[in-house]
Amino acid sequence: MATVYFSSGLARYTGGIDSLEIDARRVQDLIQAVLVQFPQLAEPIELMSIAVDGEIHQHADYVALSAASEVHLVPRIAGG
Repeated sequence: MATVYFSSGLARYTGGIDSLEIDARRVQDLIQAVLVQFPQLAEPIELMSIAVDGEIHQHADYVALSAASEVHLVPRIAGG
């Protein structure tokens, strides 16, 4: 199962849970499963970057996951 890690800013939506194992084939499936458990994350997740196995993806929905994948939901960083 892939493991999704929540940034500390999401703790108020997850009841303090910082990670969760989810059986998912793609990031899109993983996010849907997260939202079933924590529907209040729907809006905050829209503002997060998604890193899969150490690589940040702009459009992560169809990125394939393995049983050993680590998915991190992290705040986007503005630059300029």
